[in-house]
Amino acid sequence: MKNRVNYIDNLRWITVSLLVLYHTAMAYNTWGEANYIFFEEVKPIASVVTFISPWFMPLMFLLAGVATSYSLRKRGFGTFLRERFVRLGIPLLLGVLVLTPILSFVADVTHNGYADGFFRHYGIFFTRFTDLTGYDGGFTMAHLWFLAVLILISVLSVGILRLGRVWASSGGKGAGNEFDQNERNRRGNRTKAILGILLSILAVATFDVRFGGKPLILFLCVFLLGYFVFSDHEFVDRMSRFKWIYVLAFLVFSITNVILFIYVKGYETLNTICNYAAFATAIPALISLGHDHLDFRNRFTAFNAKISYTFYILHFPILVLCQYVLWLTGVNHILGFLLTVIVSYPLTFGLCCAVDVVKRSVKHKAA
Repeated sequence: MKNRVNYIDNLRWITVSLLVLYHTAMAYNTWGEANYIFFEEVKPIASVVTFISPWFMPLMFLLAGVATSYSLRKRGFGTFLRERFVRLGIPLLLGVLVLTPILSFVADVTHNGYADGFFRHYGIFFTRFTDLTGYDGGFTMAHLWFLAVLILISVLSVGILRLGRVWASSGGKGAGNEFDQNERNRRGNRTKAILGILLSILAVATFDVRFGGKPLILFLCVFLLGYFVFSDHEFVDRMSRFKWIYVLAFLVFSITNVILFIYVKGYETLNTICNYAAFATAIPALISLGHDHLDFRNRFTAFNAKISYTFYILHFPILVLCQYVLWLTGVNHILGFLLTVIVSYPLTFGLCCAVDVVKRSVKHKAA
């Protein structure tokens, strides 16, 4: 159980780290998205976004579901939800008050020519409610929507799990002998297999079904898949035997998706199929790779796992500020991309270290 947490933790912080590359590349997209700052269309850089986008957020929710399965083995539903609201709700509130106004301000300056000060822009930020992206200088949760949706899904999943336990207990416990226990195990495995198939089908079917701009049903499905299916050590062991088949399929579909979306036009149906398939094959491929090659723990990986949520929260405003400074200096856009990635990683990591020191200091004083 401990070893499985190790590779899940490693997959999570590595995926979060990729977002620096992803969000930096958004400033060079080729599909007309304004972003908080935009330079020019650069197809090779935009390809980074297209390659990562089908799977990285579903993977984050799936990993959260696996982590929840371990968390609920140690604590009850009420304690779990209280911890969720504290761990995610407080950073969400502080982030909307302090961090996302930075993104909105940069967008207003670079897109609309806003010329007043940052603190004066707060009046615009908290009164301009449009599409909630913040690209026009208005209110936005920006990347922190993930925290809000994770809170929502945690609440929904607890309700679903409570209903499941009531349904399971209504079937009776049997006589308690070995035969009854084996039969219950077989029934449990069959139920889990059916549930996994149904959730997988529903996830793919709702891949482009959006509420508030986000595929909420997809995220709930992969969260529950993580909880019920990918937290099963034996299932992941069996799945990993076919690791290279998944990896090959994932690479083929993902690269084809990039080619059709960025470089070749006129194949929308095939592009859509490849986009869906990239998502569907990425999950088993990346979980299998993690299971076989990331099942370890040292001081570096443990610390990165510890600060993964903090890194997620801080990385976006830091890299956008880097891009804003480079925009002011008129640096070549390609060089700007490289400099943003090179500078943003250590800056974000260093600030995460500082936040961790403050947290430990506060806990020490409280103790």
